[in-house]
Amino acid sequence: MSLSQPRRPTVDLSSPPPGSTFGSSQNRTELSVTINPGQDSPFAPLTLQTNDIPGLRKVLDQCKRLRESFAAETDEDYDFEPFGWVGPYIAENALPPLLSPIPPDLRKIRKPIHARLSPASAGQSGNDVSDIEVLREGWMRTKVEQDLFARSEKASLKIRVGTFNVNGKLPSQDLSAWVRGQLQQSPASNFIPPLKEISPLSIGDANRNPIEDGMETLDLNSPSENSGSLASDIASVATASESATSTMVPVDTQSTKTAAADTPSDVSEDLDDPDMLVLGFQELDLSTQALLYSTQTTREDAWCMAVFAGLGEKAVLYEKLVSKQLVGMLLVIITKRRLRACFSEIRTSSVGAGIMGIMGNKGATAARLLFTPTPLAASADDYQGKPVSLTFVNAHLAAFDEMFERRNADFHDLSKRLQFDSGIVADDSGAASGNGYGPVTIQLGIYETDALFWLGDLNYRLTLPDGDVRTLLQAEQAKEENLTVLRTSDQLAFAMRSKKAFDGFVEALITHSPSYRFGVGLLTDSLGYDTKRKPAWTDRILHMASPGVTAKQTTYTIHPTITMSDHRPVSADFEVEIPVVAVTEYETFVERIWRDVSSAEYVDERPRLRVEPTSIDFSKVPCAFRFVAQTSAADVCPGWLRIEPMTGLVLPGEQAEVSLRVYVDDTSAPQLNVGMTRLEETLVLHTALGRDHFVAIAAEYGITQSPSKLA
Repeated sequence: MSLSQPRRPTVDLSSPPPGSTFGSSQNRTELSVTINPGQDSPFAPLTLQTNDIPGLRKVLDQCKRLRESFAAETDEDYDFEPFGWVGPYIAENALPPLLSPIPPDLRKIRKPIHARLSPASAGQSGNDVSDIEVLREGWMRTKVEQDLFARSEKASLKIRVGTFNVNGKLPSQDLSAWVRGQLQQSPASNFIPPLKEISPLSIGDANRNPIEDGMETLDLNSPSENSGSLASDIASVATASESATSTMVPVDTQSTKTAAADTPSDVSEDLDDPDMLVLGFQELDLSTQALLYSTQTTREDAWCMAVFAGLGEKAVLYEKLVSKQLVGMLLVIITKRRLRACFSEIRTSSVGAGIMGIMGNKGATAARLLFTPTPLAASADDYQGKPVSLTFVNAHLAAFDEMFERRNADFHDLSKRLQFDSGIVADDSGAASGNGYGPVTIQLGIYETDALFWLGDLNYRLTLPDGDVRTLLQAEQAKEENLTVLRTSDQLAFAMRSKKAFDGFVEALITHSPSYRFGVGLLTDSLGYDTKRKPAWTDRILHMASPGVTAKQTTYTIHPTITMSDHRPVSADFEVEIPVVAVTEYETFVERIWRDVSSAEYVDERPRLRVEPTSIDFSKVPCAFRFVAQTSAADVCPGWLRIEPMTGLVLPGEQAEVSLRVYVDDTSAPQLNVGMTRLEETLVLHTALGRDHFVAIAAEYGITQSPSKLA
């Protein structure tokens, strides 16, 4: 803001008052005030003139005060609450969070709603405005799931996920047990036959892998109709920058590398056939030149050949959708041909976390895609369904027993650095579009998805001594009990319980033997494990899904018949249930319920309620409620009491029931046995932007005595 005085006096040409005339000279001082919004602003400067010097002085004093307060203000101190009459106008133009093109973070929406609210206690309500936003979004998601998704048609997507550390080997065995889940008779019966006859007098030929001979005569890198667009994405890069690499991948719909051109009509699908194959490989290439820099896809092509060979006659039903390789880590996604039109916006990313924290010998490759189910009664031309996003991460973490904390750190590092380009232009990227780099787009994290699958050689070990582990595995009696003991010493299970890593992920119960480390020759025990390395469940598959998507795991097993590596491949089958809803139907439903609660925090009338023993009767204002602690250092309720639900949002005319249940477990029972048998507590029920209500709870605790023999 700048001030200036005009060079010439200004003559007031307005109509003179009755009985007066214009004066040739007016004894007034006028100032020009120029307001400049800044160099980066698209708005032009604004110039005003005034002769009210005292009023201008007040304006300048206020501007100075605001500038000083703004300079001393931090983001944490900023808490602007608009006037109530402005709220409805703002809310009408606001976009409901459920209509955002960016999915919410899985780690956030999987937490209980009361754990996401601001700290509050009796007499200290916290941030009611932000709490209403959280409660409103949770209420809307619940309404969508119960009133829209529950009555819609469901699509089931069968996904088979597998992980295999190949230890630098090329495929030399049949992979059908891993790819299709078929059982093999014996490890010796599933070797791929040689591609040519080997002379017993040729030592060099005898030491060669038959796959290597086949790769010399079969050029899988020959250009096809669409393979050129994939060349840059398939390339393996040894190092990754701090911002990682993210690629938008065009799909090879008529791949000549991995699927036949036409599907024979005599090949039928079985109900157990997976719709998708998501396979993660580690240590694909252990050579020094691959660690430095490699763009060859020979090993990827060889393993893709072996995978499709493992599919047998069903291979013609599938095609490779996308792949991503970073040195020894390879992620391959294969889908059924008939489902190709359901997948879109396929993106890949890779991050190195090995030597110096960036090399690609350790790290992760990831892929993100949208799946749009189509109802049976609709055609692909006239139906536009609501898609769901699926994300897959293939990781290889730090090795050795003592690197537990490093593995946890690698997990958090990969979770932050793995990102995908959403293609959505950021709101503040207007100025960046003129710098020659194009507009800035929003980056999506791996948790901003509807379902996340994390697989790979995570390298978590067992904390029991080596001798105890082998004794428990070799024991013929009580095998299930022995596996239970081993699971209690699993480092990954401990990391998940202590929330040090993989917090919020779900892993099925491990009922198979450890997948690492196997050996050959004399240096092995009776089960085939290497005597120099302690057995462990290093190869794992975990998942996490949003409430709107159901991911049911049906299998989780090891495949001991595939013995070409020191690891055994692991697989898991999932049935992902997805609601089939049209985009227009979904948007109409969300906008309708949004109108009911869009301005809940801006109403002038304070919410009022009457508390009854088991129900809550609200006034005509939408009301959000929560239970809070009596003091900031206390818990919301004692350990022997369960409240369900802890939070809620109720519309006018509706009722909400809150269940209070006394729960005595092994933790609270010893305290009650030595204390008072009279259980008493006062709960504090807080209404957002309203007042607190107090609910008194009383119960009697009876101690039950049962006799037991002393000998």
